[in-house]
Amino acid sequence: MVEISRDLTFKICLFGEKNVGKSSLIQAVTQKGFSKETRPPAIIDIETKHLTINSFKTVLQIWILRFDFQFDFLFPIFLRGTSGGIFMFDITKFPSISNVERWITTFKKSLSNDEKKIPLVMVGGKCDLYFKRTVPKKIAKEISQKYEFFRYFECSSKTGENLDKVFKFLTRAIMKFNGYV
Repeated sequence: MVEISRDLTFKICLFGEKNVGKSSLIQAVTQKGFSKETRPPAIIDIETKHLTINSFKTVLQIWILRFDFQFDFLFPIFLRGTSGGIFMFDITKFPSISNVERWITTFKKSLSNDEKKIPLVMVGGKCDLYFKRTVPKKIAKEISQKYEFFRYFECSSKTGENLDKVFKFLTRAIMKFNGYV
């Protein structure tokens, strides 16, 4: 009997303001652990994460977009073939969520027509620093609903809280969107 491969590869773009924890998030979920060290910003980094969902082996290619709006003309190049996205902000820095409309508009404008409705989630990072919170959870949820994110999560790269939930939820949403489940 021949076994049919059930491997899937999805491209996920992680975007948001500078210094919100995007690199730490990816470092934590790709099994490299949390580190306080930061690297000099590059325009883009790509990491992979492997998950098994409903007997499908999935490879997530996670593209971390790290640039200012002055480089938004590059978005269409980097976003080509995107299956899902994560808008990330820092719950301890209100300004990191204040440009959500601009980020979402730029992100969606850069997608092809077939990709316009791909699953997007909003993630509030650094929830281990809840005592320094400047973005109330209620406000974050309202913003998430206003911009039609599939779901809102809060996570911590440092403690690992909710990291798996974010990627499992997004992967399932992508699979459903593409008719795999």
